[in-house]
Amino acid sequence: MYKSIPLFIIGAVASAALANASDAAALHERVSGANCVYGSGGTNSNLITVGRAIFNTSSTEGEDLSCPVTDDDRFRKQDIVTVNIHGYNSGLLISGIQHRVEASTCVAFFGGTGGACTTPVTASGTGDYTLSPPTTHWTSANFADFGYIQVHLPPSGSPFSSVRGYFTTN
Repeated sequence: MYKSIPLFIIGAVASAALANASDAAALHERVSGANCVYGSGGTNSNLITVGRAIFNTSSTEGEDLSCPVTDDDRFRKQDIVTVNIHGYNSGLLISGIQHRVEASTCVAFFGGTGGACTTPVTASGTGDYTLSPPTTHWTSANFADFGYIQVHLPPSGSPFSSVRGYFTTN
């Protein structure tokens, strides 16, 4: 009888530990490009939203977009390890230069004006793209800063350069 008490205690402790185990599944978020807002660049009259994607309709001016990033107690920006931005790059040639979609991850500083962005990653060629900028500024050292994604849509031919959406995961 006394031999079964330690086994009972071990079983109770193991059961309690398993019952309180956290879900190990990664969190992810998929966001429509229509959630991105005009940042800086030309004039926002060049931007249109069609089918929940956002397009630059200008053949002469690039447009910058800022796309929000979830940062709450369940899905913190410092835990994000993957960012994928999806859209279309028209690859318009102007004076022999091919213009391309670029994307960076950024923070706006909590304690003052300004912010920081990673070096932009660039879509190559013409057609559908997936860009994966690094999350350098989204570390625990920047936990209080406000994270966002900066996307530059270049001047476009037809079809227009766009952001369809983006995906983040921890």
